[in-house]
Amino acid sequence: MDFSSFDSLFDAVLVIDENFKVIYANRSAKALLQREDIEGKNCKGLFSICNSCPFGYVREEGEGVQVYDVETINSRHACWSMSPLYKEGRFVGALEVFRDVSNVVHCIVEAERQRTYKETILNSIVEAILVLDPQGNVIEHNRVASRMLCREEEGILIGKNIKELINLSLEELPPEGERSDIFVETPCGRQKASLLVSPMSSGFGYVVSLYVLNEVSVCELGEEETIITKSPVFQKVLDTVKTIADYDVNVLIEGETGTGKSLLAKYIHYLSPRRNGPFVKVNCAAIPESLLEAELFGYIKGAFTGAVKDKPGKVELADGGTLFLDEIGDMPLHLQAKILHLVQDKEFERLGDTRTRRVNVRIIASTNKNLRELIKRGEFREDLYYRLSVVRLYLPPLRERKEDIPALLKHFLEKYARKYSRRIKGFSSEAIRLLLSYHFPGNVRELENIVERTVITCRGSLINLEDIQIEVENSQREQEEEKEKIRRVLEQVGGNKSLAARMLGMHRTTLWRKLKELGIG
Repeated sequence: MDFSSFDSLFDAVLVIDENFKVIYANRSAKALLQREDIEGKNCKGLFSICNSCPFGYVREEGEGVQVYDVETINSRHACWSMSPLYKEGRFVGALEVFRDVSNVVHCIVEAERQRTYKETILNSIVEAILVLDPQGNVIEHNRVASRMLCREEEGILIGKNIKELINLSLEELPPEGERSDIFVETPCGRQKASLLVSPMSSGFGYVVSLYVLNEVSVCELGEEETIITKSPVFQKVLDTVKTIADYDVNVLIEGETGTGKSLLAKYIHYLSPRRNGPFVKVNCAAIPESLLEAELFGYIKGAFTGAVKDKPGKVELADGGTLFLDEIGDMPLHLQAKILHLVQDKEFERLGDTRTRRVNVRIIASTNKNLRELIKRGEFREDLYYRLSVVRLYLPPLRERKEDIPALLKHFLEKYARKYSRRIKGFSSEAIRLLLSYHFPGNVRELENIVERTVITCRGSLINLEDIQIEVENSQREQEEEKEKIRRVLEQVGGNKSLAARMLGMHRTTLWRKLKELGIG
């Protein structure tokens, strides 16, 4: 066969016979392989692919094979192919065609190296980084941006417009080079961030950096007990606590069940000069009425059947520290007079005793009931109410401070993942959206229970929507009821939001947020 037509080709060409002998090599092949005497030699070892030579496949199937990157015997990179060669319909060998692509491979390796450098640098930055094209669409971002914007699914940010992500268009961003604080609405809640826009050269786009401004207050009372909030209303409560903690004034903590009244009482004790003394809690709702007096004040031997020896009560055990009367609204009326005497004079008598004892205690009380309503119905002493409420603190329910939910989820997840030795990364954005829309009648306590149960039952490393078990229908019904209640009040006050907030017993900012969440115009 005449192969002279291949002599002037830029591509290198080898013709191999059935015995793997090179019967022809053009000038390009000899130059690339640096073998002038290659013809007549065995072809094995000329390429890295010889270790799994496709010659047999080409002969049997009659099909060609192409491999992009094959290394030659002299360490060059080649794009290589092998095709069957026929003479008068009979297979007589193979045609190998290859071209030097060392420079291309070098560019690819260098591009991969640069990509790795870029990703490593981007992901080492503590700020959220978004790289935008000239139209404001995301073309690159780091992992911090995925976490901050609560969109951790692979590649979900790519192609999104900045307006969709932070509710600000390119035109609405602060001037280039000037930092500005903004609020970003994400599926995980509202976050405050410091934003900086830097234009890229040649009009390629922009780099937007977002630094999260941590507004979460964390008050640790020990390894297991922590107060966490970013709610302005709750933070005002904590500011008040820090102001009054040093003074032995009586404190009344009001709020729904599960809002953290006991924890706040402990925090007051922890900040006070009495922190090294005892903190004694009496749950007025949990102890039977017939036993409550003895539990509080103690008794002497023979005071009643079964009193075989003297026993101090909770009041004495709290001497030098803090006595916390939890759910004071459930205390029987006949005991309230004795509590009033204790609050006023720090004196009491054990059950069955005539000797008056003095005690040095600070009294903190809490209730989930409206004590003023109980006073009107004659079920709570007005004088005791005013004695207990020298300082009144109101803990808003979780549904009125939903900005706390993401931080509480993170805290409880870490707590129970550590307790049950589970490796769980976090919550999916869909799961967080569900929890943010939930009414939480049981408040923080219910949220903690949900997280604990989910940590135990979750099968993957990420808590998804299907892992969370809550009564969504009840939550939606309660939201509709709240929506209707707010609408009625707004109609009564002619749309005056400040007045409506006062009538609803909530802060103005809470009402404005609810109007947005519930879609009330």
